[in-house]
Amino acid sequence: MEELWAQLKHAVVPGRTRAHAEAGFALVLALLALLLLAGIASAALAASVGQVRAATMAGKVLSARTGARAGLETLFRNRRGTPRSLVDGGAVVLDSGTFAPEGTWRVRELRLAQELHLFIGEGRIADGVIMREARVAWWMDPATRLRSHGAVVESVSLEMGTGAEIRTDSTVAHRAGMSECDEPAALSGLAAAPPAHAALPGPPEWGGGADGPPFADLRLGWFSNDMLADLADHALAGGSLGRATCDGCWLGLVHSRGDLLLTGRPSGVLAVDGNLRLVPGARWTGLVLVAGDMALEDESAVVGLVRAGGSVTLADGAVIDGSFCAAYHALGTAASLARPIPLPRRSWAGPVPPSAG
Repeated sequence: MEELWAQLKHAVVPGRTRAHAEAGFALVLALLALLLLAGIASAALAASVGQVRAATMAGKVLSARTGARAGLETLFRNRRGTPRSLVDGGAVVLDSGTFAPEGTWRVRELRLAQELHLFIGEGRIADGVIMREARVAWWMDPATRLRSHGAVVESVSLEMGTGAEIRTDSTVAHRAGMSECDEPAALSGLAAAPPAHAALPGPPEWGGGADGPPFADLRLGWFSNDMLADLADHALAGGSLGRATCDGCWLGLVHSRGDLLLTGRPSGVLAVDGNLRLVPGARWTGLVLVAGDMALEDESAVVGLVRAGGSVTLADGAVIDGSFCAAYHALGTAASLARPIPLPRRSWAGPVPPSAG
């Protein structure tokens, strides 16, 4: 009996040991699996937290960049006046404002050349995220506009009748019925006696060139014909233009879509998308831009500068009294033109690194 019990004992114990070993191994595997799952979960959590942080930062960067661009658009839309910065001078802050949430923007201007400027818009989020965008702009400078004229009259051809005259002496001097130049020092580099007539200049002073249809017929620097029409203080659909509402007043920018007949004696900047004719006794003081032909009848006159895309004809006794001073005063009083505009198709200068601030 004892022998049988010993045999049974030895037969049972090894089976229990194997079962316990298998159970322990399964427990170890389960623990390893739990550790692996915990590691995967931790990695996923870390990745998701990183993604959330990256997304948050990307959102802030996008918001700051949007603020920078919004500041630039606001400046182009609202800025008026002539530039006060200097070539080779430091950047100056032109405008600033806020955007949601807790963002601020400002725009700095750097003058690259007489009429070319770099505007740097900066968007800043409250916790310090900063982005900058830049655009190149053209900003009219009256003295530079006048220096682009190589003669009192620029046109394809010139015809002069008996007694007609183009005066070139003392083009920066005072003229009757016109106040002195506001800034005579700005005109000091102009020739006192430029040629009477010269051919039309090339783009961007006149004509389309590589810039295409917007500048095909009439332009003033980077103002196209359509822009001049939109900015005009007085927009005409051709016809006639008589005496100004007051003696000696300046009309600013006058634009005519179609042929114009001048019967009065106004002053300012005249842009005609067509042909221009001055009747006897009529006179324009300032700057004249004509897409087509221009004809001055007997005893009519222009005091200032003329640029025409066709022919200029002076009948007997007609006079063009060359005056940079009159043209300068006309540009200075055309307030609608005193604004920066982005260069068409080439204005964005791209993101600006923080070190450029």
